[in-house]
Amino acid sequence: MVSRQATQRNHFRLLLDQGFPNPPGFDITDVDRNLTATHLSHWRPDLSKQRTPDWVLYCEAALGGFNALVTRDFSQAEQAEEMVCLSRLKDFHIVSWKERMDDPITEWGQLLAYLPELRRHLGNNKSKLIFLPRPRLSLGKNIHDPKEFIARIAKSRGESVEEVRHGAKTLILDWEQKVGSDNGRYAALLRY
Repeated sequence: MVSRQATQRNHFRLLLDQGFPNPPGFDITDVDRNLTATHLSHWRPDLSKQRTPDWVLYCEAALGGFNALVTRDFSQAEQAEEMVCLSRLKDFHIVSWKERMDDPITEWGQLLAYLPELRRHLGNNKSKLIFLPRPRLSLGKNIHDPKEFIARIAKSRGESVEEVRHGAKTLILDWEQKVGSDNGRYAALLRY
């Protein structure tokens, strides 16, 4: 049986800063049941309605049991009071991006994608400022024509590209006939 203390160490709470996207109906526990994300305006509307110094948010969030503040405001790293405060807090982190992104899908996507890495730092006694990298697709490294992979498959099998294409086409057409799809529906789509 897992102790209550161990469960608390494995459960992390993120506070989403005022400017961070807050899509209705999205619950991060659907993705990770050991993580909660609460928007500042839901947790402490009094702090979100007035101009509150960021260092005050850090202290209030730490007192409220949060492990990290997720913010769009990467300029906090250049504010002395905030960095002095963060350096004195125990196990409280700031998560942001070094470059501005005003795309809620990208921001949430990046946050979710890096949760496993973030977990390695949350729960650590030393507070950190964590900048997530800006997502970019490199045309040379990340975007490929499927024909490149057909050639790789052919080479790994010791076959010609045409033999691989013919074999794949035969399997596709055989499957289509076996399941009785709509008279060559896929063949028409794939132009066989």
